[in-house]
Amino acid sequence: METAAEETVAKLGDKGNGGGHDWLTQRKLRRARAHLLARTRFADASNTRLTAATVKFVVAFSVMLSFLLPITSLAAGLGTYAYYTRDFPSPEKLTERQSPRSTFYYDRDGNQLYESFDPEVGRHMLVSLADLPSYVIDATLAVEDPNFYDNPGFDPRSIARAFWQNFQQGGIVSGASTITQQLVRYTMFDEKQRYEQSYSRKIREALLAFQVSQWYSKDEILQRYLNEIWYGNLSYGIDAASWTYFGKHARELTLAESAFLVGLPQAPNTYDPYVNFKAAKARQTYVLDRMELHGYISVQEAEEAKAAPLNFVSPSTDIKSPHFVYYVRGQLEQMLGRDRVNQGGLRVYTTLDSRLQQIGEETAAAHIATIKDRNANNAALVAMDPRTGEVLAMVGSVDYWDTSIQGQVNVAVAERQPGSTLKPFTYATAFEQLGWSPATVLIDQPTNFPGGQGMPPYSPKNHDLRFRGPVTVRNALAPSLNVPAVLTLQAIGVPALLQTLHRMGITSLPSDKYWGLSITLGGGEVKLLDLVFAYQGFANGGKQVGAPVPPQRQVAGMREYEPVSILRVTDEMGNVLYEYQPPEGKEVVSPQIAFQITDIISDDVARSPTYGLHSFLDIGRPAAAKTGTTDDYRDGWTVGFTPQLLAGVWVGNSDGSPMKDVYGVSGAGYIWGNFMKKALEDVPAVSFSRPDGLVRVKTCKITGLLASDSDPFMVEDWHIAGKEPTEYCYLHRDQFTIQPTPGPQPARTPTPTPVQPGGQNPRR
Repeated sequence: METAAEETVAKLGDKGNGGGHDWLTQRKLRRARAHLLARTRFADASNTRLTAATVKFVVAFSVMLSFLLPITSLAAGLGTYAYYTRDFPSPEKLTERQSPRSTFYYDRDGNQLYESFDPEVGRHMLVSLADLPSYVIDATLAVEDPNFYDNPGFDPRSIARAFWQNFQQGGIVSGASTITQQLVRYTMFDEKQRYEQSYSRKIREALLAFQVSQWYSKDEILQRYLNEIWYGNLSYGIDAASWTYFGKHARELTLAESAFLVGLPQAPNTYDPYVNFKAAKARQTYVLDRMELHGYISVQEAEEAKAAPLNFVSPSTDIKSPHFVYYVRGQLEQMLGRDRVNQGGLRVYTTLDSRLQQIGEETAAAHIATIKDRNANNAALVAMDPRTGEVLAMVGSVDYWDTSIQGQVNVAVAERQPGSTLKPFTYATAFEQLGWSPATVLIDQPTNFPGGQGMPPYSPKNHDLRFRGPVTVRNALAPSLNVPAVLTLQAIGVPALLQTLHRMGITSLPSDKYWGLSITLGGGEVKLLDLVFAYQGFANGGKQVGAPVPPQRQVAGMREYEPVSILRVTDEMGNVLYEYQPPEGKEVVSPQIAFQITDIISDDVARSPTYGLHSFLDIGRPAAAKTGTTDDYRDGWTVGFTPQLLAGVWVGNSDGSPMKDVYGVSGAGYIWGNFMKKALEDVPAVSFSRPDGLVRVKTCKITGLLASDSDPFMVEDWHIAGKEPTEYCYLHRDQFTIQPTPGPQPARTPTPTPVQPGGQNPRR
C-alpha cells in the first residue's frame, strides 16, 4: 500500500520543482519527495530488510513500552488514559486563546510610524501560512518535525528513541516533541506545567497533541505554531521575529534568513545573535544541513545560504512622531475601548503626512536653536487640512527625548495662554451679533474697564504703549491693538465670546467660571490643537468638518466635530473595524463673516504698523495669520492658513518660565512662515474664495458712515449685504452731492492725525 507521500507524488506527477504547478502544488510535491527521500535514507541507515509493517510494529511496541511499561492489563491501561486526560482542556481552546498582538501605526501613505506591544508579553504578529516563503516552512519541518504531515500529533519513533536515550542517561535528556506537542505545551499548559520535566507531562502532552491533530488540519496547526512560538528578543511568531531581527516581514525572508530564524526557538537566549553570533551562526548551519538532508534544498543552495550575509537591525524599539502616535492611541482607546486596543493586532492608518511632519520638526528645532539664548527652549506645531479637519503634522516638542526641556510633554495638547490669537473670534462674534463690519470704527485710547468685585480697574495697553484714536476694525485687528479688542468684548459680553469659542472648537474655558475682559487678550488657557481646529471655521468658509464627537462626550453648546487623526483601523486579517467617513460638516460662522475675518488677517498693509511690511507672516501667497504673545513672554503663538493648509505654532518653555522679549511673530511667526513656505512650495497659490452676500462699500474711517471718493478718510471694505451703512458722513457732508436727511447730530469727534505705516517691527 502506498504511503501518503507516494500517493501525492503519483497524483501530482514528478515534473521537477515548479514544473507548471502553482506555489501550493509545488510545496506539496516538494514536501512529498522530501518525505520519500527521508524514509529511504532511514531504511538505508538501519541496514535491515524490515518491511514497513514490521517497522511500524517495532515503533508501536516501543511507544507502548515507553508509555505503559508499569501497566500489565488493558483495564489498567484504560484507567491510566482516563487519569491523564481527566482535566484536559478542549482542543477548541487552541484557537480561543488570543495572544496579545502588536499594533502598528502608519502615516497616511502607509509608512510605519510605530509598533506597539506590551514588553511584558512581547511582540506578537499574525501571518497566514500562504504568505510565508516555502523556506520558512521547509526549514521548520526539517529541524523540528520531519514527519509532521504523517504523524498523529506525536512521533512514535522519536518517542522510542528519546525513551532509550533517557533510560541510558538515567534521566530526561531528550524530549522528542513534535510541532504539535510544542504548540500544545506553549498554548494549552500553564507556565508551571510547561517547564515541568517529567514523564507525566510528556504523556499528557502527547495525548493532547493527538486530540488536537484530530480536531485541526495540519496546516492549521503549523500556522498556529509559526505564529505562537518564541524566537527570542520579545518576539513571538515568525513574522514578529523577522521584524525584530531583519526589519521586514516574513514574506520577504531569504533562505539564509529563514534558516537562521527557524533555528532560534530551541534555545533563543543561547542563539541570540546580539549576544552570541557564533552560536547563532552554527545553529543556522545545522538547520541548512537538515534542510539538505531531507531534500528541501540542494547542497549548492545550502552552501550559498551559509555564505550569505545576515544584516541585522538594531534591537531597540523605533518610533516616529511619538507625540502624534501617543495622541492617536488615546483617540483609539476612546473609539474602540481600552481593552480592544490593549489586545493589539490592530493596523492603524493615521492622517499624518510624514513630509510635513519632517518639515515641522526641522523648522521648529532650527529656529529654537537660534533663540535659546533668549530662554526660548521649546516649540510645538500642528498642521491641518482646513477642508477636512485632518491632522497632517503634530510636533509636541522640538525633541521628545530631551528631558531638560520636558520634551515628552506634548505641548500641542497642553493648555497654555493664547495671547491675542483669540481676537478674531471676538470680532467675528461682534460681526454676527451687532452687525459690525471691518469698517466699523472703534476708539483706541486709554480706557479703564471695571475689574470685577474687589478688583482694581482693568487698563489694557497696546504692545507699543501708543494709542491711535479712531480706528476701523480692520486697522485694530490686523495690527493686533488691545484696547479696541477689549471694547469689542465689552460690547458683546464674555458669554457670547465663550459661545463662539466653544462652538468653533475650543474645549477649555468653561462657561461656569468667571472670565474677565482680558480673555480676549489670552487671559484663559487653550490647547494649540483646539485653537488650530477653531481657526478651521475661518479657513473653510465658515464650515467645521471633522470626526463627529461621540455621543458620550457631546456637551450642549460645544463643538460637534473634532480633529481627525485616524483614517482607518483594521485587524491583522484586514477586516475594517473603523473607517473615517467625512461628514457634511456644520456651519459654525457665516461664510460672509469668515471671509471678512480672513480678509483682515491676510492684509499685509493693514498689519504693517505693528509687524512691518513683508514680515514673517507674508509667505508670498494669499495667507491669513494671527499672532499672540502673553504679557510676560511665557507663550508666543501664530496661527494662520491658506485655502489648502492650516497651521499653528507655539513657542515657549514647558515649565512655564518666561522668555526674553520673544514675541509671537519673531518666535512662533518665524517658524510658521518657514513651515508654510516649505510645505506649500510645490502647491499652486490659491486666493480665498469670496462668498455671495457681500458688498464693497466706501465709508469714512472716522465716523464709519458712507463716504465719497473725495473724503480724505475714505476707506473701502466688505459689508454683509443689507447691513451696510445708509447714512452719509456728517463730518464731510459738504463734499457730498447728495445731502443726508437733517436730524439730530452726534457730538463731533476731533479728527486725529492719520497714523503713518511703520517700518519693519518684529514685535507681536
